[in-house]
Amino acid sequence: MKPTRALWLLAGLAALGTAANAAEMPQREFGLLFGGGWADKDLVGGKDDDVNPLFGLRYGQSLNDSFNFFGDLVYGPYDGNRAGVGDADVTTLRGGLEWLFSKQQRYNWFLSGGMGLMNVNTDNGPDFTRPMASLGVGQAWEVGANDAFRWEVRADQSFGNSSLPNAGLTNIQALLGYSWGIGAPADSDGDGVPNRLDQCPNTPKGAKVDTKGCPIDSDGDGVFDGLDKCPDTPAGVKVNADGCPLDGDGDGIPDYKDKCPTVPAPGTADGCPPDRDGDGIVDANDACPDVPAPGTADGCPPKAAEPVVVDRKLTLEGVNFDNDSSNLRPESLTILDKAVETLKAWGDVKVEVAGHTDSVSSDAYNLDLSQRRAETVRAYLIDKGVAADRLSAKGYGESQPVADNKTEEGRFKNRRVELIPQQ
Repeated sequence: MKPTRALWLLAGLAALGTAANAAEMPQREFGLLFGGGWADKDLVGGKDDDVNPLFGLRYGQSLNDSFNFFGDLVYGPYDGNRAGVGDADVTTLRGGLEWLFSKQQRYNWFLSGGMGLMNVNTDNGPDFTRPMASLGVGQAWEVGANDAFRWEVRADQSFGNSSLPNAGLTNIQALLGYSWGIGAPADSDGDGVPNRLDQCPNTPKGAKVDTKGCPIDSDGDGVFDGLDKCPDTPAGVKVNADGCPLDGDGDGIPDYKDKCPTVPAPGTADGCPPDRDGDGIVDANDACPDVPAPGTADGCPPKAAEPVVVDRKLTLEGVNFDNDSSNLRPESLTILDKAVETLKAWGDVKVEVAGHTDSVSSDAYNLDLSQRRAETVRAYLIDKGVAADRLSAKGYGESQPVADNKTEEGRFKNRRVELIPQQ
């Protein structure tokens, strides 16, 4: 095979690579190589296109994400017909670097380059060992947990041999190899499952995993086994970062069992403080723990309110009306507002609004006028907030004078409105 043809082959193979995620290769490896080799006609004469078997050993070690160091030893018996040479045994020993120029999901493309020695022993001479340079391209594939399969095409060029044309030989090799990883396979997340087999490569440290390297969560609470301090939490229960059920009041009874999740009650069965009388007020705050009093502040039934005793009527002096009318004068409103306060202070006492007139006009007229005036006052008091069912209105006309109707002063006193408690 011509050297130029080999170089074109190497260039074409290199052009196939595309960037992707790097395959996970062994950090150190030892392997076997098998393949075929072609030597130029300066060594084998007219059999330069014949394929000759090759066997070899290889050692590799990763230097970083982009480069590997390698060393290999390859032997091959070459069939030749060049006069004065005959058949030849060719052994190459080389070391160098592999550049991972294209990283795929399960394999990497690489370019290899190195230096070494080429030893040639022929049937008829010459025999020689000369330095050589080597260039190659190939792929390395993941196999199993920590092994690798590879193929490579490379060209070895010896130099410094003045007895040969062009002072050296070109040797083309196509090699297949299988390598075994030395030492434990890479396990980036430390879960015991090698990176190549790990379908969950970012497992938190300490979490238990299945055979695929994925975290196990036996109770389904979102906290992985190995990190879960409460691995038997019932389904659907809310948990904290440790995987334990929430306990909002810190009484040692988890919220899902705590019937009083906001009230601390350590040592109780249901998480609720004791409440002997069942009134909803815990014994610690219940001033009457054996007497039910729901809705009270201290747990005691409210004391019966003492009735308000009103033993006198209230005359609304200054409450005046327009002449011969039931319309209140403006100056009367202030007096009525004060009466409203008095009525509210009386509690629930029922009150009669009694209207009175002087003796001017007929009895029938005065009775009707006093009724209308009493009803006007009652309506005002109700509008100001006094309960309607507490007030009644009754007109007495001129029948209950408190002064002499023969004088103006007496008649003024007789025209009055009174609030009379009904007890």
